[in-house]
Formats: sequence, C-alpha cells, structure tokens
Amino acid sequence: MTTGTAAAHRAIEAVWRIESARIIAGLTGLVRDVGLAEELAQDALVAALEQWPAEGIPANPGAWLMLTAKHRAIDRIRRNQRLGDKLNLIGRELETAQQGAPAEFDAVADDEKIDDDLLRLMFISCHPVLPVEARIALTLRLLGGLTT
Repeated sequence: MTTGTAAAHRAIEAVWRIESARIIAGLTGLVRDVGLAEELAQDALVAALEQWPAEGIPANPGAWLMLTAKHRAIDRIRRNQRLGDKLNLIGRELETAQQGAPAEFDAVADDEKIDDDLLRLMFISCHPVLPVEARIALTLRLLGGLTT
C-alpha cells in the first residue's frame, strides 16, 4: 500500500467514524428501513474505498458519502417501483388469462372433481395459464416420461 493509499484509508476511517451515524439516520428517513440504510451507507463506504485513493479525498468527505448513499437509495427505490409495476402487470395478465380460459378448464381444474390422478395431472400440465411451450414440455415430461 502506497503512502497516498494509506493516508486515504486513514481519512476514510476517520470520516466514517464521525459521519456513519448521521448517514444511516438520514437514509433511514428516506428508505424507512434501518437495515437497508446500513447496507446503503456501507455501499457508499466501499465506493469511497475504491475511488478516494485514486482520485483523492473530496473537499467535503461526509457530504460525498451522504450523497453517494442517497444516490444508491434512490436507485434502489426506483428499482423496487419498477419491480412492483412489473408484478402488477403480470398479475393483470394472469387475471386476464384466467378470465379468458374456457369454462371446461375451470370445471376440471378443481382437484375435488377429478378422481383419476393421471387425468388430474394431465389437466394441470395443460392449464391455459401456462405458455404453450411449457404445456408441451410439462406434458411430455410428466405424462410421457421423457427427460428434459
């Protein structure tokens, strides 16, 4: 470790000791989860350990850590919102697919009405909610005994 790298690591350690509680508290208000706030703060610490030895210590290291952690928090919030939107879309598509399924599948899908286990397995593997490729593969594997 060079002298500059050692000095940067000492500075990071000192700044972290002083600022970590404030950073975690600020992030907790943003993400409403202490564990996640600690994780995001440590991500900012890792970024400092990677960048500061090469680029130098910023003029306001505490603010740099807080800003980096907030950017990571905002990225996480956006990602979770996109994930929630996608889950809602998939849920609506599944509802639509189930509503559009022929009535005979609804009547047969009830396990209580099918006494034959093999017939029940056939109807499960051919359920219209599954994509056609999955239905074919599942039917061939379960009923035909073929391997994947």
